[in-house]
Amino acid sequence: MADYEEATPAVAAAGDLPDGVAEPDLWFELPPGFTRFGLDEDSEARMLRMAEAVDVMFGATAAAEQKLSLVVSGEYALQTMVAAGAEHVSSCLVRMPDGELSQATLCVLVETPEVGPEHQDRQSAAKRTALQWRELYPDAEVGLVMLPYGMAALCLRDQELPIPGELFGLSDPVRATVRQVQFCVPLKTGPGSAQFVFTTQDTDPGHWPAYLEMFSGIMRSLSAAKPEDERRPGRRNTDAEGTGK
Repeated sequence: MADYEEATPAVAAAGDLPDGVAEPDLWFELPPGFTRFGLDEDSEARMLRMAEAVDVMFGATAAAEQKLSLVVSGEYALQTMVAAGAEHVSSCLVRMPDGELSQATLCVLVETPEVGPEHQDRQSAAKRTALQWRELYPDAEVGLVMLPYGMAALCLRDQELPIPGELFGLSDPVRATVRQVQFCVPLKTGPGSAQFVFTTQDTDPGHWPAYLEMFSGIMRSLSAAKPEDERRPGRRNTDAEGTGK
């Protein structure tokens, strides 16, 4: 996300922007348990903060190697997202119904063509994306969903990410299997789309109903209008940081 003084982001979570900054084209709300990352934050400081959080959350229930893998793979994924032009990156630690803690990352990218028509047929754009995904990822689950904001393409797939081995002090890459849910949402404000990408190493099928419910809630919150003040009395803080339980 660019410096606020240089450019206004195209998409933002409720509570993301400081006062006085022009509003973006698309808003969404995060449930409790999500922590937003500063995209220009020093990586070493960020990894130390992530390591402390993981140690507190998982305690003795996870081996040191598992905690290290979670922090390193999370930082690598974050750097990859930032390099791809992410407008928003956040991470969540949630407690599943079976009591286990699980971690996932949300990345939001906005893709807009440099030239093209002022308006777009949003349903046709979503359908084209779904067709492209079916060709690119034949083993994935691909479909269309109707959100309050409009039609979106949906892709659910497992993939292997090669993580540089030097991050673990190794010479060879380390491969991590992740599950990824991706929504492509054509924008109302002109040609282009917002890509919402949820990634986790938790592929336990018993945990997926909880994740899908959480992801669906975020996607249903998409709006071209800024959400009402989530901190007013009688309403929970929808972008609260911490661990969902």
